[in-house]
Amino acid sequence: MFNILSKIRRDVSPHDPLSSLKTLSRWFNDLPAGNVMAAHEQLLGALVQFNSQPEQHTKDRLDVLMQLDLSARPLQMALCQQYLRNSRMSRVMESRLWHSIYKFYWEQARAYHGFIMAYVANPAGSRIKPAMSLVTLRTLHAFGNVFKWHYFRYEKPEAKLWLRLHNLYRVAEFEGFSKDALSLYPQETSPTCCAGQYTRALLLAQLDASALYPKQIEMADNWLNQWAHLTHYDAQYAADDHTFYVNLTDGVGARRIRNPEFSESCRFLNVSELTEKIKQSRLALQAGETAVLQGLGENCRIPDCFEMLDYAERQWGPLNQREQRKSVRTTTKNAVDVVHGFNEICALVKQGGNGVDVLHDASPEIRYDEMIDMHLYGFVTDSTRSRARQTITQPTEKAPQHERWVMENESEHGFGASVPSDEHDWLRLGGMVALHTLKSQPWKLAVVRRLARATDGLSQVGIEILTHEPHLLMLRLQPSSSLHGYTVDGVDTNSELLPVPALLISKTNGDRGEIILEAAQFASGRSFAVTVNDHKAIIRLREVIEKGEGWMRVGVDIVLTPTVA
Repeated sequence: MFNILSKIRRDVSPHDPLSSLKTLSRWFNDLPAGNVMAAHEQLLGALVQFNSQPEQHTKDRLDVLMQLDLSARPLQMALCQQYLRNSRMSRVMESRLWHSIYKFYWEQARAYHGFIMAYVANPAGSRIKPAMSLVTLRTLHAFGNVFKWHYFRYEKPEAKLWLRLHNLYRVAEFEGFSKDALSLYPQETSPTCCAGQYTRALLLAQLDASALYPKQIEMADNWLNQWAHLTHYDAQYAADDHTFYVNLTDGVGARRIRNPEFSESCRFLNVSELTEKIKQSRLALQAGETAVLQGLGENCRIPDCFEMLDYAERQWGPLNQREQRKSVRTTTKNAVDVVHGFNEICALVKQGGNGVDVLHDASPEIRYDEMIDMHLYGFVTDSTRSRARQTITQPTEKAPQHERWVMENESEHGFGASVPSDEHDWLRLGGMVALHTLKSQPWKLAVVRRLARATDGLSQVGIEILTHEPHLLMLRLQPSSSLHGYTVDGVDTNSELLPVPALLISKTNGDRGEIILEAAQFASGRSFAVTVNDHKAIIRLREVIEKGEGWMRVGVDIVLTPTVA
């Protein structure tokens, strides 16, 4: 009889793996080994099932939830790392990863939040009071992750999320454990507190996520998790101490203090120690200390780390340190033509607006298949010449493949527009575009600097113009002086390579300039031969000024080649 009952319990337990700690442990061990995504999806399904029974807020159920949270953490972290390390994954994979990670954080926050609300409704009769400080801490942390993953998709959290966050802090403050230092999880070495996790969410929102990559947001989040204890809240405003304030009854985050008129529900945030920590970290890096020793994380790389530290200090520091706009922005309503894709942009610049792809025939001296023939035979075969004649692209008046946007505001250095999110999957922060507003003007070269997804299905795009008149250069890699080959009709067959397209965006003093080229073509000190304004020159790559989505902005030395009389 005992064996029969045991078999029945084993058969029933998979339908409710969270019925007890024992069933959870047995079920967790049966999850697919080696398949993180499949195992994570089953954990998420169990958590959704757990939240479908909100009336059961017992101590046993809380123990199961906390154990599930702890067991699922390695899988959740693995998916997060996969998302952050693969910035060029397909849209389908990105969407699947993002929704899996985000939904788990959301269901986790919902589950913990239910226990807090049950305790608030009946604190005297609750058996979970001893665990309330840790439960509230994990709930605040989970909501902070929900906010962060909204920022990864350039979305703004809704007002109801802010109100839930504020109410959680009020619970911690009222119960008297808002500043109690606890380990968020057993393996965590640095303690944190409810006030620190609340500050983390508030200050993360002070960053302009529309202008940051997910890796940069993650870097700042790691800093806040370690440094949030350097901030503190006060109920009374002091002009010399406080930079931000938060109204616990408003559905928004923290705001900078400008008008010193506040209600009793306001709290005031002192960030002076935090900004001092940022300054000290920068000085230590400049002195040669490693980012890990400064608590900046293993993924903090120089010079990106310096740039992010400077940016964080501006966003979290006093108002007079914040970065101002380069020029005044004015409201307007104009149509603008937009083309994306490096090769397409190069073709437009070459043809002055004609949509013909000229890059395939940019080298009239020698084609790729002709070069192969010369390597193999020493001459170009008749069959290759015949194929070349058949595949030559004939110029047409076909319009370029472009999109038309409605410009909503503009300035000397760029413009802003709103476009349907679903119809512009190619949009990426740091993406390069070509644009023009008048047919009589040349195509301008620009970069997507800001990207924010609104709730109405639109994406707000901020574009910065790099140059109003780019010039196409066809760069030929300089051959190594140690390699010598035979020539056919004056062509060195060992050194002849396909030309590399680049865009000249500035030139100063005749010997310095900046170009845009594909990231794969960059190597510091690499030299190319090029023709500029009918003059032959050597272009030598120097430092990388900026990295974008598949392209680099590089400083170059331009040396004119002496002509033979």
